[in-house]
Amino acid sequence: MMVWDGVVACDLFLAGLGAGAFLLSILAGWAPGGSKKIRLIGSIVGPVAVAAGALTLMIDAKAGLGDPLRFFYLITNLGSPMTWGVLCLSIFLVVSVASLVVQLCRKDVPRALDVLGIVCAAGVATYTGVLLGYSASYPLWNLAVLPFLFVCSAALTGFAFVSAVAYFAARDELEKIGFLPKAEVALPVLVGLFLLVLLAVTATTGGEAGAVAATATVQGMLAGSNALVFWLGVVVCGIAVPLVAGVVRLRSAGRGVTGLSLAGYAAACVGGFALRYVIVVAAVGMTMGAGF
Repeated sequence: MMVWDGVVACDLFLAGLGAGAFLLSILAGWAPGGSKKIRLIGSIVGPVAVAAGALTLMIDAKAGLGDPLRFFYLITNLGSPMTWGVLCLSIFLVVSVASLVVQLCRKDVPRALDVLGIVCAAGVATYTGVLLGYSASYPLWNLAVLPFLFVCSAALTGFAFVSAVAYFAARDELEKIGFLPKAEVALPVLVGLFLLVLLAVTATTGGEAGAVAATATVQGMLAGSNALVFWLGVVVCGIAVPLVAGVVRLRSAGRGVTGLSLAGYAAACVGGFALRYVIVVAAVGMTMGAGF
């Protein structure tokens, strides 16, 4: 049985960040001028982050070295979304590492491999929401909107992390990627909208038992034990600061990256983890509490 705690939030965060980073690496490679340094940064961050996330998933599932037979069952039970998630992570790692090797050999990455990489990145980002939705006992997770929220958050955190590294290692290329300023505004807005929809739908969940748990979950996030993480971590760091930084950059004359941009990138990463942490912990804690 999956143990839902803070550790799984690390898996969800790292998997999403890695998927978003690899997606940016591909888009940067397609941008005019190539942006080879940023592409290489994203191609390294992507598989490393996803591999680290997969490792935490093994730990959280109480599998791996501690119980290899259990992990074997985990990856062969095709009726479980977790199995498909592990397979998706594995395929992503193969594709992303192959892309990295091609780049290290100073060759152009085939367009077909890039397209496959986009599909794999989207699959990994989506899986993080589907994995939670598999547990129907938690109203906050059993919603079709959760995967969309996690996909947008994955893109935001992945783009932000790569941009933060590029701020020091490839700032000239970072300022030449034309779609980034708009993405830095659009992604925080989308995360905020999907989060608002998620909370609104959860709060109006029908059924006597489900309604009690759903209401307790939302109240706990907004004004209860998880309120500080939600408001400071998710809303301020994950949405407000990146949005302000993105708007300032978009409206600036040269659209250059500044210290405010770097602060927005760092805040987006903090907020991305806070989002997954509070969704996992709030749902589990409040649903269990509502049952007593």
